[in-house]
Amino acid sequence: MAARSVIADRIAGAFVLLVLGACCLVFWIGIPLLVLWGLSKATDSATTHFVAGLLGVPIAMAAFSPVLFWLNHLYLRVTGVIDRLIEDEEEADWRRRVRGPLEPMMFISLVVAIVALSIWFFFIAKDPPRQII
Repeated sequence: MAARSVIADRIAGAFVLLVLGACCLVFWIGIPLLVLWGLSKATDSATTHFVAGLLGVPIAMAAFSPVLFWLNHLYLRVTGVIDRLIEDEEEADWRRRVRGPLEPMMFISLVVAIVALSIWFFFIAKDPPRQII
């Protein structure tokens, strides 16, 4: 019975890790695209679109970040890291900070997003449309 529990915990941990990785990519690529696309439908002025994008994208990213923190904590709970940490703290009488996989995954997904943006900008994107002033 214990072996089934360990296997189920590992599968659940892997699933949460996969979802966390996808959400990290959504954080860097999906949210800016979604906000800018929504602003393109909501505004007609390029200036309004630019200013609203400068404000809207960071606000949307900040609003999405609790999802990432929750998934990181869920991963630590599912894999048993939180339980082991509580036991260690009770024995040692001091607290230790556990970070989990969120920080390296955010860095890796940022690098992937920068590489994707560079490939799109230099090889796929066409000349920008002309602005009529």
